[in-house]
Amino acid sequence: MLTSLVVREKDDVSLGFEGYDWHTHGSILAALAGLPVEDAVNRFVDALLSNQSVIAAATREGTTIEVWVAGTPIKADCYKPENELVTFRLWDGTAIDPEDLALKPR
Repeated sequence: MLTSLVVREKDDVSLGFEGYDWHTHGSILAALAGLPVEDAVNRFVDALLSNQSVIAAATREGTTIEVWVAGTPIKADCYKPENELVTFRLWDGTAIDPEDLALKPR
């Protein structure tokens, strides 16, 4: 089971997934979206939980080693090791084929 985290500290908000290193910050989301931090964080969380964001998971030998919100366009990482498999899904668990997403923007 995947747990989304929103951690609010003194002057910062970070967002990621429990047990994995990947994360982003409210200030980064705000700068990219041109929104106040709170609005950008809400937009990010809403998109994730409403299946509008694609979650990538890297596994090696059957063990998940990292999880992150995939950027767009979604494409295979040419730098990943050969023994690593990256799969994509939505928050509700629906598997996603990146080739299908190339036809319709998210």
